Amino acid sequence: MIANAETADLQQVSVEKQDDRQIAPIKQEEPNTALLAATGGLAVMLGQLVAYFNNRAHIDDLDVLSFSLHHLFCRVDFLYNTTLPALATWTKSLQAGQTGHPPHLAHPAYRQQDVRQRQQVWTQLQAINRTLDRMEPLCHLLSDAAECVLERFDLSSDILGFAESGKPPASPRSELEHDDQQDWVQIIDMERWEQAFTAIAQTLFSWQEQHSMLPSFAAQFAHLLPTAPTLPELDAAFATILDSAGAIYGDILPGFRAILSADEAMIAALLYDLMQQSDQLLVKFDTTLEPMNTLIKHYAIGSELN
Repeated sequence: MIANAETADLQQVSVEKQDDRQIAPIKQEEPNTALLAATGGLAVMLGQLVAYFNNRAHIDDLDVLSFSLHHLFCRVDFLYNTTLPALATWTKSLQAGQTGHPPHLAHPAYRQQDVRQRQQVWTQLQAINRTLDRMEPLCHLLSDAAECVLERFDLSSDILGFAESGKPPASPRSELEHDDQQDWVQIIDMERWEQAFTAIAQTLFSWQEQHSMLPSFAAQFAHLLPTAPTLPELDAAFATILDSAGAIYGDILPGFRAILSADEAMIAALLYDLMQQSDQLLVKFDTTLEPMNTLIKHYAIGSELN
């Protein structure tokens, strides 16, 4: 009877291994097409942004602004559409394996499967941590570039005078430069803009949908809460990161298209908002350091015996 039970359980382990092999290609292939469309739409938005500040900011600052926004978008997508869902899949698999095996069946195959699943959890935790590590310098670049663009933008307008007098400031740009800027705006026609915005909006919705289906870190690692009480901070951090990313790509960048070119005070406000959201991301990255390191150490090679 015990031998038969062992055979049946080993067959179940084999099935689980086959299921595990099917996880990776599904998670890696599906987001790519949507991400390609979204980054194409983002390129249209960034082109609109750079065109607006043509001759009103240093080209190097605009390059850094576009670079950081593009790569930050890709890292956020990787975080919410790939690494966080993959972590949830492996923690669920590990928990099921630990609770589903009878304690008297201490077969080496179970041990091997348990170690493999722990290593996969560790791998996903490392991927999440590396993603956050890459996002941090991008946010520093974004804040710095936005500040430089704002400073240069202030030099080409009289926002303070406008605030005090209530009259539109005289622009130092020539009529030719102004017409060129208007031509750039017209090149990106409304239909193309709507397609770009739709692609971005669909990706933002995908992030929110994926995040809403994820179990909390406190639930995934409930057994570690006594020794790692800061785990709930991860849930708060990833919720805030998602909100800030949604504000940047769903509100601030599209806002540059909606604003009249003469409303320079509103343009400055959008740049300030961009810096604020970037700074908020940096604060949340700091709060993830301690709990993420705790989890990574717990699932590191050799710690499975603890």
